[in-house]
Amino acid sequence: MTSKKKQRNRPKRSVAQGVRWWWQTRVKSWWTVRLPAQQQRRLNEQHKIAFKKTPAQLEDVYPTNPASDLNNSRSSSITAILTLYKRAEYLPAQIEALRSQSVPPKEIWLWCNSSDDLIPDMTDLVDRVVVNNSNWKFWGRFSLASLARTDYIALFDDDILPQTDWLKNCLDTYAEGTDGILGGSGVVLPEEGGYSSKHKVGWNGHHRDHPVEVDLVGHAWFFKKAYLKYIWFEEPLSWENGEDIHFSYMALKHAGLSTWVPPHPESKPELWSCRPDFGKAVGRTNSATFKSTGHHTVRDDIVKHYRMDGWRVASQR
Repeated sequence: MTSKKKQRNRPKRSVAQGVRWWWQTRVKSWWTVRLPAQQQRRLNEQHKIAFKKTPAQLEDVYPTNPASDLNNSRSSSITAILTLYKRAEYLPAQIEALRSQSVPPKEIWLWCNSSDDLIPDMTDLVDRVVVNNSNWKFWGRFSLASLARTDYIALFDDDILPQTDWLKNCLDTYAEGTDGILGGSGVVLPEEGGYSSKHKVGWNGHHRDHPVEVDLVGHAWFFKKAYLKYIWFEEPLSWENGEDIHFSYMALKHAGLSTWVPPHPESKPELWSCRPDFGKAVGRTNSATFKSTGHHTVRDDIVKHYRMDGWRVASQR
């Protein structure tokens, strides 16, 4: 038995209406739609953004045949994301430090915020580049991380140079039973009041031989990609800064996940999240965020607001 071909359900038109429809869609459209588009295409060619290198298509998280692709092991699959705003001269050193990790990232991505400085083409140094005509402050990189297809995300501020075993240190911290948001510079807030970074743990604070629970981390984040969603569960109180405070509080509030600084032993700087001479020198340039007007006030307001929302900080827990 032959099945009849499904006929399109076309609107009923008179002969005059049919001719008018044909004229509008088949003839008139040539000079009202297609001709202007061709002219625009020629104009676009004159201002085309041309990158030196185009990356390959992203692979799926799960390989087709996991047994035959040991290099694609999901147990240590990391996407590292760097940010470019004004200090492009330090990027090559950061990229080299990531390529030299004892457990290197699967890919290195670069998020470029718009700035007054000329943004150089870095496609020959990293795997993927996103260039913006807007300054998304500190939030864009977290949004970009949602597109990664690895188990882990590693984010770095532009004044951080990770030591050779930093990524391995983070993976080992998870493997040994510490779970949550990891970072390289942790802050333990006082029991009351607003923001204070007087008590720090990590590369630029107390150097501990074991993971330390803190209230928030910055400079270098490391977390399971599955935890990224918590940063977007609620809209931030401020888009100016405070992404570190917001992420840690959202993960704690909505998933019971604490924030930790992996071991930074005094005698093993190779485990540290940042080489101190680099972090201190670059972090004190005029582009440093903490030097901007109102920076501390915004952070103060965020902490006070979240305390009113029920945030019990580490010292209270």
